[in-house]
Amino acid sequence: MDGWLLLLGCVIFTVGGCKTYHNLPQTMGNNTDLIDSIMREVDHGAPPADAIEITQPPITLRTPEAFDNAGYRDMSLQETIAIALTNSEILRDLGARVIRSPQNVVTGESNALTQTDPQFGIEAALSAFDTQFYAFGKWQNNDRRFNNRFFGGGATAFKQDTHDYVLQLSKRTPTGAQFAVRSVIDYDANNATGNLIDSAWQAQLHAEARQPLLQGAGLTFNRIAGPGATPGAYNGVLIAKVNSDISNAKFEQNVRDYISDVVNAYWDLYFAYRDLDAKREAFERSRTTWQSYEAQKSSDRKSGAAEALAREQFYRFEAELQDAIAGKLSQRTQVNNSSSGGTFAGIGGVQASERRLRLLVGMPITDGMLLRPTDEPSSAPLIFDWDSISAEAIRLRTELQQQRLLVQRRRMELIAAKNFLMPSLDLVSIYRVRGLDKQLAGHNSAFGELGTLDYQEYEASLELKMPVGFRQGHLAVRHAKIQLARDQALLREQERQILHDLTAVVADCDRAYIQMQTNLNRYLAASDAFETLEASRSAGLPVNLEQMLDAQRRVSESQTRYFQSLAEYTVASKNVQYEKGTLLETTNLFIAGGGGSINFSLPSLPDESATLPSEDSDSDAGEASIDEVLSPDVESLDQELPAPRVPRASRSPRTTARCTAVTSTNRRQPTTTKQTATEQTATHPTNGSRNQSATGRSQDSPSSALEPPVRLHSSATVADEVPALTEELPPSLIAPASYLQEVSLESLGQ
Repeated sequence: MDGWLLLLGCVIFTVGGCKTYHNLPQTMGNNTDLIDSIMREVDHGAPPADAIEITQPPITLRTPEAFDNAGYRDMSLQETIAIALTNSEILRDLGARVIRSPQNVVTGESNALTQTDPQFGIEAALSAFDTQFYAFGKWQNNDRRFNNRFFGGGATAFKQDTHDYVLQLSKRTPTGAQFAVRSVIDYDANNATGNLIDSAWQAQLHAEARQPLLQGAGLTFNRIAGPGATPGAYNGVLIAKVNSDISNAKFEQNVRDYISDVVNAYWDLYFAYRDLDAKREAFERSRTTWQSYEAQKSSDRKSGAAEALAREQFYRFEAELQDAIAGKLSQRTQVNNSSSGGTFAGIGGVQASERRLRLLVGMPITDGMLLRPTDEPSSAPLIFDWDSISAEAIRLRTELQQQRLLVQRRRMELIAAKNFLMPSLDLVSIYRVRGLDKQLAGHNSAFGELGTLDYQEYEASLELKMPVGFRQGHLAVRHAKIQLARDQALLREQERQILHDLTAVVADCDRAYIQMQTNLNRYLAASDAFETLEASRSAGLPVNLEQMLDAQRRVSESQTRYFQSLAEYTVASKNVQYEKGTLLETTNLFIAGGGGSINFSLPSLPDESATLPSEDSDSDAGEASIDEVLSPDVESLDQELPAPRVPRASRSPRTTARCTAVTSTNRRQPTTTKQTATEQTATHPTNGSRNQSATGRSQDSPSSALEPPVRLHSSATVADEVPALTEELPPSLIAPASYLQEVSLESLGQ
């Protein structure tokens, strides 16, 4: 009876004493319903998952009415990033990795998978020090005959009933020691004539300690490699912690790349709308010219060749307009295309760019509306302090953080490997207390005698084991040294590469800014040439047709090129933040919870390394806000920069034309020598007005202000003083709806 009570206690302690999982129907009952249903799906194919519901067909050139009637959803850059993070269960990329290699796709659970790895995670490493419970029970009945009474305990027929019970708690410590407390109970009832007690219970209590003295000993080794480690296989708590930190840095790197791609796609869409505006204006000008020469041909005042040339130009601009609307399937601005943060590709196509942005931010691919950026690119001159940004890049780049952590891990692995150059020497000690009686518990029982401590035993031993020559240990040390040297060399080369990339993007930022100025002047010159020819033609003066057509092309190309360089400058400014490791900070994002979640806030943070030149001196600098790097405040810039000069061109009913007269005295003239800076009117080549947008929103008119001086590289053909660029643009960027009201897609083929 005592044995069954002891067994019941062991079962209750095992089942109810800890949090476990029990599924008796599947284990003891052999219920296979669940696995059978899974295998049926494997054999016959899983049922299709619910597809994403697309309520609207895609908008294409074959569906002009859908494009004509589409509404617009205006989105700021911060709003776009917020939507992207809200839908960031999958950190999307632009290479269709989710189809080609879904196992490499980064999700919100990727970091949690590393932390919860049951073999290499931190908790897995800590589990080696968990207390272990062990229970053993055995019941045996013996009934045999002996030919010799000696072996039968004085009897030739030996009958025996035995029980054995073992309960043990053991635990490893960070020093490598292993302690165990063990209860051993056995019951023996037999007919041997020499027994003191025919039916006896024996209770033993053991306390055992095993302490390594050389190999495997000490906090350092056990925290690095873990107890029971073998050469080359180290998974201690410190190694697991470093691996977790590397995973966190990798997750931050993936979030940074994702945000960079979202920003790139946003400015791609901005440029696509601006390119569409330029192509629309060129299309309108060419149609007017063609209709004029067609009328002259009908009245026999011009030859058919002139009308054919004008017609060819009209169809050329019509094809370019169609490309600007639909776009081609090609690689646009994305991470690691020529630069780490993504070099601006300058590829138009509103529909293609809009679909691409929808894909990245997790919005429905088509919903009957068109996304339209509201933020304007920054044209404010930025001067970066090289010592500051280079130090930030070395300190903050997640790639370098990962490599530095890897180097530290290699150093710890080398320390652990040297431990295997020592022999294994363990000190083992055991202390036992015994009790023997007819009963297990109660009066005159084994437990009662155990409590008297009358029968005590101890045992101490030394165990030595070592390989002759320590070949494996020396190999482990050599291997760890080579890995450490390799990763240190990689770290140095990564630092050089990052400094090179930072140098390249800073130079590209300066190039884009200067070209933005140059392309503005190019556009002004092209506009002047076209307006002069158009004025002569309107006055009835003879005009060279080829010059007129060439002037139209130059105006369109220079206008597109200006907006391309404007977007290039903004993306290059973003890439500086990318290269110096502050892109997430500048977008007000931070990784919380050990890399498990992303938090963001809308207020901008100041960037201490980027400065704006003051109006008094090129060397004086003030702080530049983050919005001036990624999404500048249009209102504040409008107060600092002059109003735009709008070219005279045909206007749609939805846009209010406001032209600023520019005389020949206030246009910048190229010169090969220094010239005195004069008041100039820097303009955006756009036909929009801030007073009225395509959505009908009223905006305040900007006030004129002095231009901040611009520090330029020395050039024989560029003046030392260049007017700063205005930021006055219609909040709707361009009004494609205004274009559609005057020239719909259906009318393009007429």
